[in-house]
Amino acid sequence: MSDFYSKPARLMPEPSLRVSASAGIDRAARTVVLGHRSDASPRVMREAIAAAEREKAALRVVVYASDSTTSPTASRIEMVKEVSRQIIDAGIEFEIQRAGDDVANQVLELAEEHDARLIVLATRRRSPVMKLFLGSSAQRVILEADCPVLTVK
Repeated sequence: MSDFYSKPARLMPEPSLRVSASAGIDRAARTVVLGHRSDASPRVMREAIAAAEREKAALRVVVYASDSTTSPTASRIEMVKEVSRQIIDAGIEFEIQRAGDDVANQVLELAEEHDARLIVLATRRRSPVMKLFLGSSAQRVILEADCPVLTVK
């Protein structure tokens, strides 16, 4: 007798990380990637939108919470709506993804897949000890990215 868990993985659908996108995002020739924290300052979105406008590029956003859970909450849904509204108001093609298990890897893969011109990262101040124990997604993106990275507090 077969059950849900014994089926081969290749037959299982892969859940999508995309939660919102503009109609023309799949035709975008250029991309700027934004790693956007739930506690980011408004300056982060302004810088990302300005970069996308300068590059005449689409904006692909990975939204993640300052806590480490990946389940959707009302505050994250509101955050996606607000980010979408700001990008739509700027007239830029966009895609918004929810964070997966490894935000740094997700941002790096998105940038590589779409040959990103720039990665914009929302960062926060952390003590050297906290960075040592918890690691730093931002540090990993900065060190491993093939394109320039702009960090914004």
